[in-house]
Amino acid sequence: MSPDTTAAQNVRRRWRAWPWGWAALLLSIGAWACTFMLVVLVMTSMGMPGDGSHALQRSAPYLYFTLALGVGLLLGGVVASVLAMRLRRQPAGGVCALVLMALLLVALLVPALF
Repeated sequence: MSPDTTAAQNVRRRWRAWPWGWAALLLSIGAWACTFMLVVLVMTSMGMPGDGSHALQRSAPYLYFTLALGVGLLLGGVVASVLAMRLRRQPAGGVCALVLMALLLVALLVPALF
């Protein structure tokens, strides 16, 4: 059986024409939204002193899901940014997305240093 080369070439051309810069920008904004939701979930899971950790245990699945979603959005944003710059499909959006993601990582990691 011989592979259909024209169909394979059409598929390759189709994903190269996607707006990778806009996708990267949306993914980075989604990562910021996940960080905001993580902060909201942690703040709502804090109970009164002496009550134990029941509220935190109850919201743990939501915290883990939001954390996994945020990490996935960050990785997808990095990949989409690289594709935007390499394929020259809205490279300005890819650069803005990288700046937003770097700012997010700096905002999260700098308090860990002190």
